[in-house]
Amino acid sequence: MVAPRALIASLAVVGFSSVLVAQAPALDLKVGLWEHTIVTSMSGVPPVDTSKMSPEQAARAAEAMKAMGNDKSVTTKTCLQKEDLAKDSFMMPNSANMTCTRKVTANTSTQFAADITCTGQQSLKGHVTIDASPGGSAFTGVMKMDSTTPGRPSGVSIKMSGKYLAADCGAAK
Repeated sequence: MVAPRALIASLAVVGFSSVLVAQAPALDLKVGLWEHTIVTSMSGVPPVDTSKMSPEQAARAAEAMKAMGNDKSVTTKTCLQKEDLAKDSFMMPNSANMTCTRKVTANTSTQFAADITCTGQQSLKGHVTIDASPGGSAFTGVMKMDSTTPGRPSGVSIKMSGKYLAADCGAAK
């Protein structure tokens, strides 16, 4: 089973490190150093089976899930290169335990939107929207995914924003 933090990390890391299956995004973004802020919020039941836990352990698991539901913000600097915009996995969850497909619903120089469905050890379904500023020096986005793991429905909401910093990436990857 994919741990909730691993799932969040997989969803968040895909921000600009990858691109679309069979259709490259038309987003007009500057290449170079970017600062990304990603705010995640989780909801639902604990992603673990609490039926075999003591009441105390189950309560701790429920409390941990509740704490994960609070907004968590991460800001990183990454390097967006021309080659990144030609890859096949833009805004796709990244996990060896899932196979994901995407249906692009908008693909222009200032907006990308897609419905995403993942199957495998964990099933996910959701939607992503990215809006780029004219000139490609900033973006905002939202990704909402719901897990349909039997008996343990949960969801993750990710708010993204980014701003272009410089053409030279320095040591950032």
